[in-house]
Amino acid sequence: MLTDTQIKNAKPAAKSIKLTDGSGLYIEVTPSGGKHWRYRFRLDGKESLFSIGEYPHIKAAEARRLRDDARLLIKQGINPTQQRKLNKISKQYERATTFEAVATEWYEAARTKPSAKTGRTWSTGYADHVYTLLENDINPHIGKLPIKDIKTPPIYELLKKIEARQAPTRAILARQIVSSIFNLAIRTNRADHNMVEPLKGDIARCVVEHRKHLQGDDLPDFLRKLEDYTGHVTTSIALKLLLITAVRPGELCGALWSEFNLDKQEWRIPATRMKMGKEHIVPLSTQALTLINQLHQLNGHTNFLFPSQGTKSKTIPTATLRNAVAKLGFADRFSPHGARGTFSTMCNEAGFRADVIERQLAHAEQNKVRSSYNQAEYMPERRNMMQQYADMLDALKAGAKVIPFGKAA
Repeated sequence: MLTDTQIKNAKPAAKSIKLTDGSGLYIEVTPSGGKHWRYRFRLDGKESLFSIGEYPHIKAAEARRLRDDARLLIKQGINPTQQRKLNKISKQYERATTFEAVATEWYEAARTKPSAKTGRTWSTGYADHVYTLLENDINPHIGKLPIKDIKTPPIYELLKKIEARQAPTRAILARQIVSSIFNLAIRTNRADHNMVEPLKGDIARCVVEHRKHLQGDDLPDFLRKLEDYTGHVTTSIALKLLLITAVRPGELCGALWSEFNLDKQEWRIPATRMKMGKEHIVPLSTQALTLINQLHQLNGHTNFLFPSQGTKSKTIPTATLRNAVAKLGFADRFSPHGARGTFSTMCNEAGFRADVIERQLAHAEQNKVRSSYNQAEYMPERRNMMQQYADMLDALKAGAKVIPFGKAA
């Protein structure tokens, strides 16, 4: 067996040299002077090496003990190198046992994993939505708790708090997220049961109420009250842009300045932020350009049109728009997503072609040949329609009784 004196006095050579200790254990002296303990063994008829550590951090006696531990594993058919990797992973999981730690792991994996149905990863807007829900609604209640100790009642309580804000869809998504996080914890031996299972079906989804759109006298009344909105000016601009662009609330809230070409009067929303995973072009009316220029004076120094104020999320949540609608007194008659229904109704009544309207709403085109053809073909009609629609909203706000649409192109 080697002595410490022999190991200390071993000098490096042009090539690595070995100093044998016994029973497969030896020290490898590298040309750079490093001295590393190695254990040579055979498992399933194959020869392998187990790296024990570096001398003098590991002395001879400790190296022999670790060799003997490895021999016991080998007798059981276990590769000591693989077992050490498993032990390292297990320790990492043991250190990350809080709900928030597991949630972070789940989020980072889920947002980059292609969907089994569509083959696409999460859009930027959806990823931001999930992140905001975790940060604002879920982690403040259970994030600091060890996930193995969390029971069903605190999860039920946080879901009911979200539902009480008249946000049943958000509560359902929160339940699905928490359930997915528990499933990851179970797979990584940090939880035994999914505590969300008893809560399935507990929240009633409210689809119809979510997409109410303005009709009849409600529209000019809403437009006039919006003009006198006393809340934050950027929220007022956001609601106005939502009405005259007919995009989805999440697409508007997450808008970046880099997506806009004001010289061409268009907004190109990238595929990563679109529900259908395809780039969408929004022709900008003169009214939209005016609002965007106003907004640029306020937020042009940031990457986003609507940067978040005082929260961890990058942009304002869609809840900001819903809250503003409620402040205007229209919560029972209008939802932000319903702006698209208002646009569709008005443009259909004005005689614009259904295909043009559907294309501007970025609805899925079932016919793939038409889908590739109409992207450019409908653009002149879409530009004309968006300008006339914005003019119509201005006229209604001013008290016009007849919708002043020109001839639909």
